[in-house]
Amino acid sequence: MDQPPQKPEDASAPNESPQRPESPRPDDPSTQGQRPATPSIDPQIAESMESAQAAVADYELKSARTLATVATVAGPISFIIGGVALSTVALVCAIIAFVKIRDVLDAVAPAKRPYARALRQTALMGIGIGAVALVLNGIGVAMMLPVLMDAMQTGDYSAILGDAASSLSPTSPSEGGGNAWG
Repeated sequence: MDQPPQKPEDASAPNESPQRPESPRPDDPSTQGQRPATPSIDPQIAESMESAQAAVADYELKSARTLATVATVAGPISFIIGGVALSTVALVCAIIAFVKIRDVLDAVAPAKRPYARALRQTALMGIGIGAVALVLNGIGVAMMLPVLMDAMQTGDYSAILGDAASSLSPTSPSEGGGNAWG
């Protein structure tokens, strides 16, 4: 039974770690076109990522709800006030709300999808209201602009204000000194 003599391990020699295979370099032509192996994800991390995505989707829905509400309220108010700027704000808010809802519709929890769809319809209604308000307010401004320009150039505001224009007429220099400060 001839066994080769075994070498005693030298305790003073440093332990050599087993060599790991080198990871492929991106500039290596032998690995061109190959995808690197994806690391496995811990189930707890995956679950927390899903819950984070759901939380972001819920936040985006709340934000879109606020924007859609602003749009559906600001559009009709711009008819009363006659503001092109307010109807523009309504239209922009409605468009942003619609885009947010469209982007988050698939990521939202299945129980909230009907709510998201209803909110999308509200945003579409806001887009319609805002667009109509903007067009009608723009037409109103276009119709009033010549009258406003004429009144400003001549100083005769009776075409715009009627009898109330007499309170705005400038005083003659002999009555009040012709000065705005009296």
